[in-house]
Amino acid sequence: MEVMEEGHVMDRIRILLQRDSEYYELNQSILQENLCSGIVGGTLDFPHHASFASIKMVRWWEEEHYATFRIPSGILQGTKDDISVHTEEGIADLPPAAPSALVSLVAESSAQLLEHLHTLTQEALDHADLQTGTTLDNLRIDGNTLSVIQPLRHLSLANSYKQFGEMAESLAERLLDLHCRLVSLYVLQDADCLNWEHHQPFFEGERGSFVIQMWWLYMQGTREDLWTTVPPKMAQRVFAGVLNESLTILVVRYMQAKTSAARASLLVTDVTNLLFCVRRLLPPICSSGDELAGCQSQSHVVKDVHAKCHFLLTCLLLRGAPLAILYKVFHKGLSGVGCLTKLAQPSISPWIVLSSVEKLALAIPSCRSLPATDAISLELNVLLAQPQPLWPLILKVLMMRNCWVASKIMLHLVDEPCVFGENSRADNKCSGFMCSGDCMLPRITVQQALLYIVMSIGTTTDISNTLMPMLEKTRQFWGSSLDKNQIWNQKRPDWLEALIVPLAQPLEPVVAALNRAFEDGASVDQGVELSIQLLCRMTNCLPPGIHACALILEDTLSADISPVGDSVMVQVLIAALYAQMPDSPLAEALCSLKPAQLVPLVKEMEPVEAPIYDVESSPQVCEVQVSQLLLTATGRHSLKAVHEYLKNNCEWLLRSVGQTPPPPNSNNLLYTMFHVGGKPFDQILSGSWTPDWMSLFQSPLGLTAKTIWDQLKLRSEFWEDCPLNDHDATVVAKLKTFFTSQMSE
Repeated sequence: MEVMEEGHVMDRIRILLQRDSEYYELNQSILQENLCSGIVGGTLDFPHHASFASIKMVRWWEEEHYATFRIPSGILQGTKDDISVHTEEGIADLPPAAPSALVSLVAESSAQLLEHLHTLTQEALDHADLQTGTTLDNLRIDGNTLSVIQPLRHLSLANSYKQFGEMAESLAERLLDLHCRLVSLYVLQDADCLNWEHHQPFFEGERGSFVIQMWWLYMQGTREDLWTTVPPKMAQRVFAGVLNESLTILVVRYMQAKTSAARASLLVTDVTNLLFCVRRLLPPICSSGDELAGCQSQSHVVKDVHAKCHFLLTCLLLRGAPLAILYKVFHKGLSGVGCLTKLAQPSISPWIVLSSVEKLALAIPSCRSLPATDAISLELNVLLAQPQPLWPLILKVLMMRNCWVASKIMLHLVDEPCVFGENSRADNKCSGFMCSGDCMLPRITVQQALLYIVMSIGTTTDISNTLMPMLEKTRQFWGSSLDKNQIWNQKRPDWLEALIVPLAQPLEPVVAALNRAFEDGASVDQGVELSIQLLCRMTNCLPPGIHACALILEDTLSADISPVGDSVMVQVLIAALYAQMPDSPLAEALCSLKPAQLVPLVKEMEPVEAPIYDVESSPQVCEVQVSQLLLTATGRHSLKAVHEYLKNNCEWLLRSVGQTPPPPNSNNLLYTMFHVGGKPFDQILSGSWTPDWMSLFQSPLGLTAKTIWDQLKLRSEFWEDCPLNDHDATVVAKLKTFFTSQMSE
């Protein structure tokens, strides 16, 4: 689309919006551009895409902001930031009308854009072509721009920002309503499946209904579409709403269904399929394993889903259990029947225990009480289902249970090393809009990234549990890289690189001072003496985790390995300084330091106690620690590398925690339609899975006599004149008598 780049900005905006409308009328689509993957999501929930018109307006707003204040607003990275006026005095030199003119221009143009997006949205919703997601993207990027562009304290665009936010929320509700209507009117309707009192079995009793299968397929496709089109946080909210609303319809339907003998197995099969499906659809809207398990939840939607699945479990138990089991449970009355006891809170939801591959147990208060593999399996389920990286959860998964996952990955990387990123790029940017270069991951091995994270957050025990099993598994003698004769060697193992790379930033003032000294004519001996003095002064600034790791390595070194100054920490520090100055006059001297020269530095190498953090039990501590990592370039790159590894190379890890990864062909439509979590539909019908009915009846479920009878009387044996053997007829008669007397009391 061609646009004018000259003339008054308001004239250009009017023409731009007019041409954007003409393009939509002609093509029934919106011209889009990708945003940089490095900014998608986050606190402001940036979208994946935005329309050409919205991006153009953001650029023009930025140009006007720069023309007014001579500084960039910050929304576009790398925009004329060589000239800056950061002080109030500099801004005060501007003409008084300039900021007011900018605010008026942005407010007026944003109002026109809102009206334009409203028109496009109405047309999109009328055609149900789901262009609503694109409009949401536009509202997000333009609204975020308004939140950043704040000219002065006494001038504000808060009203315009509020309007964008309100329209985005309204549009998300419309998108949710659209999906809910599609599910309720088209997906969940099948007259043959829902004819519960029919005297003929559905599909000759060989399968469950089409409704659950189609709902499962629709929900899978909806999640994939939302994850790639709508901003991540908004996508989660919409998906959670669709899941919750559609589940309401299904729960009411199955709880009230009065089935004939021929259709009784269909209801039990459908409810079982539904529970397994919800178990796979719930992780994307959860934030932790405890929330997935139902132990605790900050989300009202997740609480609703757990409550509705509990109703489904009740329906399955009372409608699917054989009459012989019902007689054993209730023939002595209700006293001593465990299912009438209320479930203690917090506890793992019983339906999660029933539908999970993990070997869970009832009445467990939290995931901390589970075995390591089961607790990690639940957390991995949540982590891998998110639409954007959940950094605190990544850190929790790595560090929980004495760094079980970190240790397993380190051992696995010995045989199958993994590298992400590139060595360098000329422009260090992608082609996406608003790219700041943060999307480009420099070359980093997963082993290096993992050890850096553990050293930054973990205790001495955590570091030892992560590092030492890996070193013991390597058959080559790992300690040779720590010998004093290897100072010059820049080809280091990944675990040693993880120790040296974080020292580059603390060494920057040391390197600068040494370079100035050599420029002033200092000799090599003077440079060596100065470098030792400067290193002594900076020892307190070194990361505590590196001290702990160096002491662990020092205690494990064999007698024939001699590090510089007989200290691994000194060896690492000198090697890091050499890496920063390989071509300086000092480089050769660093490779042949005398013990006497190192005495002051060795004395300064006092071990620093690293603080102990329990990231598994405290989400707040986990968030604080991961924020500290994200503030540094090495920390960001390390977390990104580990996330990429877990997302793309985790099949072996899933097997280690007891899960069965889906087969290679599981991405196709046919497989998705007939399988849930790697297992086929209708497991209870085929006999490949059978609930432990007695254990469920003896578990605390919080049932009442009324709840039990309301479900029992809908069974065909209690209302239909179907032939029963003497045993079953006697059971039905006794249960009728007992529960009707209970209801009359």
